[in-house]
Amino acid sequence: MKDLKRKKPRGAGKLYVWMYLESSRSYAGWHLHAEPVACARISEALEGLERGSLRPPRVVEVSPVTASVLAVPKNRRAKARSVKELRLLTDPDPRKFGLEARNDVLTVTAGSERLAELRRSIMGITEGKGDFAMSPDGKRAPRDQMLWFWW
Repeated sequence: MKDLKRKKPRGAGKLYVWMYLESSRSYAGWHLHAEPVACARISEALEGLERGSLRPPRVVEVSPVTASVLAVPKNRRAKARSVKELRLLTDPDPRKFGLEARNDVLTVTAGSERLAELRRSIMGITEGKGDFAMSPDGKRAPRDQMLWFWW
């Protein structure tokens, strides 16, 4: 498999990752939507990370969120900011899941169980599944640690 470093192959599909600037409880956290080709490409990378056949980090280019993408969660007119890259890192704790945004990059750190869950969630987008979020284990995860999936 080709490395997912910064260059997006032709026909790679678009990935959108954004946060609402005036976030309410309903829209708190990070949001993700991807075209089917991008879902498959990211899924392959996550599977490779989970099995240990790929080394982290994996970096995926992110496209600026559009009004049509924002319309899926029925928030077309909201102000949102996109990151430019999504970085995928692994953690030895199988249940680890965390998000960190810095310098227009959202880093997802996940252990093996959560990598598998993330892969299923991203592939679910291609099946019309969405309007749910992943967050760290525990009763109350900080709002910026939620990752929502939209079809």
